[in-house]
Amino acid sequence: MLKIRSNFNGVQFLNFIHGFPHLLLYSTSTSSSSSFTTEVNSGFTNYLVDFLGFSKQQALSTSTKLAQRRLRQGRKKGSEFYFVENANSVITFFKQIGLEQSHIRNVVVSEPQILLCNVDRTLIPKIQAFHNIGFSGSDFGELIRVNPFTFFLGSHSRIVPAIQALREIIGCEHLVIRFLKKSRRLRLSYVPKLLQPNVALLRSYGISIESIRKYLLRDVSPFLQNVEFFENAVIKVEEELGISRESPQFYAGLYLLTRNSEKTIESKRKVFRSFGWTESDIATLSSSIPFLLALSEATIKKKLDFLMNELGYEPSYLLKRCNLLTCSLGKRILPRHNTLIVLKEKGFIKMDYLLESSLSMTESRFLKKFVLPFKEVHGVYSQHAGISLELLTLGSSKTDSNAA
Repeated sequence: MLKIRSNFNGVQFLNFIHGFPHLLLYSTSTSSSSSFTTEVNSGFTNYLVDFLGFSKQQALSTSTKLAQRRLRQGRKKGSEFYFVENANSVITFFKQIGLEQSHIRNVVVSEPQILLCNVDRTLIPKIQAFHNIGFSGSDFGELIRVNPFTFFLGSHSRIVPAIQALREIIGCEHLVIRFLKKSRRLRLSYVPKLLQPNVALLRSYGISIESIRKYLLRDVSPFLQNVEFFENAVIKVEEELGISRESPQFYAGLYLLTRNSEKTIESKRKVFRSFGWTESDIATLSSSIPFLLALSEATIKKKLDFLMNELGYEPSYLLKRCNLLTCSLGKRILPRHNTLIVLKEKGFIKMDYLLESSLSMTESRFLKKFVLPFKEVHGVYSQHAGISLELLTLGSSKTDSNAA
């Protein structure tokens, strides 16, 4: 029987892979396996097509990307046989820990060099490091899928310290796992370099760790900035946007200033001015709904054109009814507005029923109250919301079933 060639504690590793018994038969000599047999003279591009289901164009692009990276790193060209043999080992390994072929394909597109990793020396130690903080096989597979760059960091020199720092910041292993799996922009090398000092900066400004954790789990991107730039943004949130650090809008302001240049933000303010908003109106908007200035100019124009030119709302009215400004025009406002118009015309609801009242409802509640009971608006709502009549009918039957 072939065995894993690894220097890690056998008992620990066997406990980790208890859900993957096939891995016990793993060997880096898997190129002899019939399922991955590839002729020595076959091109790496063709290999990606034949064994990972790449399109010809995608395979060529990925192969070129790999060759360019190796050239920049001063690596030797290497033989196609070496590429294919090593790729066989990596792909077999990934499948044996539970990754689907589509997941492996996505990983290779993001970072094709992963096919050149040594399974025993690189991939298995990485598994062990993450296993030690509570990652299961499925957790590990998800991490590979969303952040393959992890496998080019040293296990003990980079990964372990970064995970320990994340545990201190986020508070528990369960949340660390959740955080790593969803944070596509976060590379572990950013943790000591950017995330840690920026979190420490916010703490020095009196912001609670509970508040920081809540926001990190929602969106880490503002924290992945140069520390000096980040501190400058923190100061501007208060001084220029007028948002105190105790305000629930503080992080929305921080996102706005770390993700948009001053020139970009000013161009969006000009859009509001073009619709008759005063400097006082825009200042109120910036402090109460900074999220709006993070939208694209085109989105802002479409929303203001509909709300102000078609519905006749004034800036003072909109500023007091934030959901009219923050809800998606295409996905929420237009479908509900057009549905209510038809219901009013047919006398099913009062003419003075307000749009903003309906926008605060959940999708299921709106369907149950204003769409499902009235066949006259099924077509209107499905057309504007992009939901088929069959789904509406299914939703109706589920509603009836739950009521029963």
